Amino acid sequence: MKTKSTRTYGNHAGLVVAAFVVFSQLIVAAPQGPAPQIPEGGGPPGPFPNTCVSAANVIAKGSSVFDGRVEVPGFDGQGPIAWSLNRYNRGDFALRLAPGDPVAALGNLGQGFIDFADNSPGVAASQAWRPSQSFGVVIPTVRQNGPIDWGDGEGPFYPTVAISWASSGPSYNMADGSFSAGGLDINTGRAGTHSSSPEANFSFSATWFPFDQGWLGGDVAGPTSEGRSGWTGADAHAAGLSAGLVKWIEYPAGSMTYGGLAELRLPGVNTLQDGMLFATSSDGASDVNIVGVAPKDDGSAWIITIREDSATDAETLAAAGQSEFQFVYIPFSAQRLIGGHILGADGSKRKAVGEFTITRTGVGTYELTLPGKTGGDGTLLLQVADFEPDTSPQLASRAFLSYEYKDGKFIIQSRKTTSDTTAELSDSSFYVAWVDFKEPLALPDGPRMRSLGPVAVSEEGVVAKEAGIAVNPDSPEALVVFIDSVNFRAEYDPITGAIATYAVMGRFYDPANLRATSDPFIIAGNPYGTISRCDFKYNPVSKQYVVVATARAYSGYGTDVPLVALVNSQAAGGGGPALAKVWVHHPESEESYDDVAVAVSPRNGNFLLVAERKATGEGESTGGCLYDKDGNRLTPFFTRLDLLQSVGDEDDPDVIYHDGLKAFLYISNTDNSNGSTGTLSNRIVGSIVDDAPNAQEQLVVRVEQPLSDGLPAGRAEGHPAAIVNPFNGELIVAYDAGNSTAQGDLSFFNLGTPPDYVFSPAKPEVPYLNGASGNPFNHQHPQLAADPEHGVIVVGFNATGSAVGLPEAYAFCLLGPDGQPMPSQLGAPYFLADSPGGLGTSVNYHNIKYSPASKSFLAVYSSAPGITYLASLQITSSHLPPVAPPALTVTIQGDSVIITWPATATGLALQTTTTLSPPAWQDSGLAPVVEGDRFKVTVTVSGPSRFFRLISR
Repeated sequence: MKTKSTRTYGNHAGLVVAAFVVFSQLIVAAPQGPAPQIPEGGGPPGPFPNTCVSAANVIAKGSSVFDGRVEVPGFDGQGPIAWSLNRYNRGDFALRLAPGDPVAALGNLGQGFIDFADNSPGVAASQAWRPSQSFGVVIPTVRQNGPIDWGDGEGPFYPTVAISWASSGPSYNMADGSFSAGGLDINTGRAGTHSSSPEANFSFSATWFPFDQGWLGGDVAGPTSEGRSGWTGADAHAAGLSAGLVKWIEYPAGSMTYGGLAELRLPGVNTLQDGMLFATSSDGASDVNIVGVAPKDDGSAWIITIREDSATDAETLAAAGQSEFQFVYIPFSAQRLIGGHILGADGSKRKAVGEFTITRTGVGTYELTLPGKTGGDGTLLLQVADFEPDTSPQLASRAFLSYEYKDGKFIIQSRKTTSDTTAELSDSSFYVAWVDFKEPLALPDGPRMRSLGPVAVSEEGVVAKEAGIAVNPDSPEALVVFIDSVNFRAEYDPITGAIATYAVMGRFYDPANLRATSDPFIIAGNPYGTISRCDFKYNPVSKQYVVVATARAYSGYGTDVPLVALVNSQAAGGGGPALAKVWVHHPESEESYDDVAVAVSPRNGNFLLVAERKATGEGESTGGCLYDKDGNRLTPFFTRLDLLQSVGDEDDPDVIYHDGLKAFLYISNTDNSNGSTGTLSNRIVGSIVDDAPNAQEQLVVRVEQPLSDGLPAGRAEGHPAAIVNPFNGELIVAYDAGNSTAQGDLSFFNLGTPPDYVFSPAKPEVPYLNGASGNPFNHQHPQLAADPEHGVIVVGFNATGSAVGLPEAYAFCLLGPDGQPMPSQLGAPYFLADSPGGLGTSVNYHNIKYSPASKSFLAVYSSAPGITYLASLQITSSHLPPVAPPALTVTIQGDSVIITWPATATGLALQTTTTLSPPAWQDSGLAPVVEGDRFKVTVTVSGPSRFFRLISR
């Protein structure tokens, strides 16, 4: 969206001066596509087609001869994005989106009964984008009822339709802009078994749902031999959905065979009340498969059943190799939605929205009327949504649907294949949705996202434990650290030189594409025992990463002690060794340490090590130690931080740096156990710690204060994480309700001013997860990260132990700039990536950070049996409040005109033109100077009228 602020000014010596500001403010905008790589003789495509739903009605006919040809007179309506058809023959239609010249792109249609196979780049219909399963979902619909008979000797047939992603037609790849063959084909078939060919010609439609607009869907691969789920490609799905949401069901039961039968769950979605699921086979074979869906009676999932269109019984299902399907979810809350779930027995609306009427006129026949709409104004999406009777286990109906527009009504047919050549009318419940060519349905406002991964960080043979990630804010670099519990690479402890039992390993990654930019390398090792509790941060002062971990039985006393390491940034290291320094913190400690955390001051490079340590007679205590950027200790090894309830246990300490206060914030869970006389039982507390020692070289600490409300009374509060909200300065604390629970809350605090820093609640607490045990899942150890450019904060956590069938995964929810949960199509958190063996529930098994270089969140997690994964999440919509454009001020001083604007308005260019009809804007060539709080340029009065504007690049 562009907003313009204008001011006009008077005449001076024949010079009329006007000033404009053009300022871009994106609220919900689709990302730009790649630059098209135009081949010789070709032309560019149109705009990248990711901004809205679009559909096209294709007219296709047979002839008196049955061969590989088809007649395509043209489109019976299309839009809002234009379509083209660049290659077609009987049964295969290569539909394309956004041709560069939509009118010329129709030139290869209306050529009679032919097989059009011109792949030259000069074909206007090919100068378009090919729909991709990585960027959206295509749902086809049959637009011609059976029986159809072209008089070609084949007899009457009953049409079926599906899609393929292996087209022979060329076009522009949505991923990289290259021009080549591939992408979408619409496959048109006929029910039954036909020795000549399963293909057929008839009219159909196709509807495109781009993921960038927020639609939830994906292209599901057939099951593995063990029944595992997956996508057809790593990115062939919408962000927020993981492949494990599809669960393949053994069929027949006890056969150890998978294929043709699955359950699809969307977190928090009631399949009876919240929305509709449309699906199609994407197997790509000429013998079309039929995909039926059925919402379960308890609303927990959809049953997905896939069959050949030749199947004459309900219980013959597609094999695993033919079970690929694509789906899209349409919530009943979608904008401009007209449609619903229609009951086949009587044609009544079980659940519907929008204005339409529907009547059952006979077995398997329904008449739908849309006020003011004709068949050329849009298309219908149709999906059987019913169970097949008398099957065990329950199977979705084998019926298939078609429609045609006649006499002002949309006549819908439901049929089932009954022989090689017949398909009888049969009642079935179904979903229907109208897609208008001018104003199609759209999703409610909410975040728009992209994702990548997951990719495996640890090598095969590694058994990874804790893992984490830190980002370099100045370069496209991220460091992933994981603990290898078998020391797969046989690394030596850098301190003692002995072969390590456990090893802390690092690996650099490019955050934009999740590609490794280094091999794994050793950071620390332990020859005497295990290593755990790893944490690390980037130090912008030293250009190094500070890594801390706890080495069990490492000290001379056999106690557990922290190891501290400095790792050189790959971007700033100049090709030298990654490991700069490693040492033992408090090597002579007679008490064992446990949980550790670290934070860095960007003001001076000092870093604070916070550690949990056993305390005789007290249980657990927490202390801190300050180091300078080079790893020189500035304060005693252990200064107590748990001053509020020292006798009680302190669990899960963490620490962040507060830029606004120029100090560290320590947080923990405190408990009045071990004879403590305190009043706080499993409560979240925190305190401010100075980022430099005092004159006596002591750590400056303060008594903790509560950072939660303690409600509901008696419920535990644990595993806290904190972040300073970059949009309002409040502290946000995320904490769970204890080990493996389905509840978690957010608190909001103002931290006061020095020297006392009196904490006060900023607003009431809200839940980020509010379920019951196992519903939707259990979790612990939430983590926080913020995207300052798009106004979004992520709460990331593990999803485990679901009692409602959701997979083990890394999950997340999104907060707006006010810290409140954002609207979502789902009634539960999003699923970023699966963790097939279960994601560790202990501290430091997952983390999330924001990378300014890639403008994406990077999530790392370790999954049983010991694989560390990396995935990314990018927010593509802005949720920051609109920013008023800066105003230009024009004044006259003698023979000069002075133009000024606020000095805070950076990143703008001053342009000029001598006319506004039409304008010919170009850089003014005037270099502004700063005077006070204003930019200033001086224009000498001469020549014709001139107009000026500021434009954001």
